[in-house]
Amino acid sequence: MQAILAEREPVADELERYRAAVERYFGAFAREAEQRLRDVDRRIAHVNQVQFNLQAERGVALRRVEVTQGVLSRARELEAT
Repeated sequence: MQAILAEREPVADELERYRAAVERYFGAFAREAEQRLRDVDRRIAHVNQVQFNLQAERGVALRRVEVTQGVLSRARELEAT
């Protein structure tokens, strides 16, 4: 195509062959990149879900610590009286 462009304007058939060659060559790369992006997006969604679940689990554990510490504190107050 470079040689043709250096000499003259390409005709429709030459442009179509060039376009088809570019499609064949880069089409596989484009599909591979799109698949990789979908895979990474899926992994990110999984990580986000795991983080959300861990945050919720941490909240439950923190609440249990607070409650048990409160019970223990009250029990210690009973000993002092």
